[in-house]
Amino acid sequence: MALTPETRLVTDELTKQFLVPFSLEDETRAIRDFLPLLPLEFRAIAETFIDRLSATIQTTAAPFLLANQAAHDKQYQRFSMAERIRARSIGREPNETEGGLEARRNQAAGVIANSKMVAFSKSEDGIDSLVLETARFLLHLHETPEIQSVAREILLQGTVAAWSALEMLVGDELTLLLDSRPDLVTKLLSDQSAKRKFELPKLNVDDLASRGFDLSKQMGRLLFEERDLSSLPTLKCACEALIDSSCLREKLAAPTAWRLNQNRHLIVHRRGTVDEEYLRKTGAKLNVGDQLVVSPAEFEELLLHALSIGSEFLAGLALLVVPNQSINAGAAQ
Repeated sequence: MALTPETRLVTDELTKQFLVPFSLEDETRAIRDFLPLLPLEFRAIAETFIDRLSATIQTTAAPFLLANQAAHDKQYQRFSMAERIRARSIGREPNETEGGLEARRNQAAGVIANSKMVAFSKSEDGIDSLVLETARFLLHLHETPEIQSVAREILLQGTVAAWSALEMLVGDELTLLLDSRPDLVTKLLSDQSAKRKFELPKLNVDDLASRGFDLSKQMGRLLFEERDLSSLPTLKCACEALIDSSCLREKLAAPTAWRLNQNRHLIVHRRGTVDEEYLRKTGAKLNVGDQLVVSPAEFEELLLHALSIGSEFLAGLALLVVPNQSINAGAAQ
């Protein structure tokens, strides 16, 4: 469908300020293909990861979704009012009350209005009209400082949510993995970097008693339940020590992963106010005291990269959980 030049111009401006929702169906296909191979507990965590990213998109795109619904409602009201007026020509049937006549007129008007709205929403002119009205409304709102602040904040919080979904995926899956396969603790701690970050805690008798004096099914919780994976180096260390995947290493080493994590850190700890540490670690062309701005295009890039890391992580995890199965690691690329 081709939008008119005027609508394209307005929507180009719209997408600089507000996120338009997008589907993750294609990007999550690789994960969904091997999900049935995973035990139920591992599968549930992976499905939650996908659901959280999808929910993050819908939440971050809330201004667009609300404005788009308002545009549809406004157009429907136009059809509805016109058909209610036309329905006045419907005459009364024998023994029909005034209330019954009005109900029948309204029902008839509603059927026609619904039909016209469906046809309008599918037509090129209708789509162009709805898109244009949605874009104009949002851009008009964005002229006020309050809405500008809200639009910026929503994208910042969406960025934090994207990282949090990845952090929870890795932490929960690795906890479950080591709980079910304590033999892998040796592999984890044989990595010198991982050994420093995930050294076994010293337990006293009370600690052991609280765990039933049996750590064989609790090694994951013992190593990961108190560990903070909000730092990319820590998360990267845990993944690479346990999962042999060049694709995963590449995704974790990508500048986009570093930028996502540094943005998350600045938003959570500095409310998005740029400091010297952020500039030193990212090389961003900003000044100390500036407010971090994540554009809709950048948000989409960051979220999709978090998804790609998760996809490669799960492919590698599946090889450990079901080693005899054929998993297409690298399919997310």
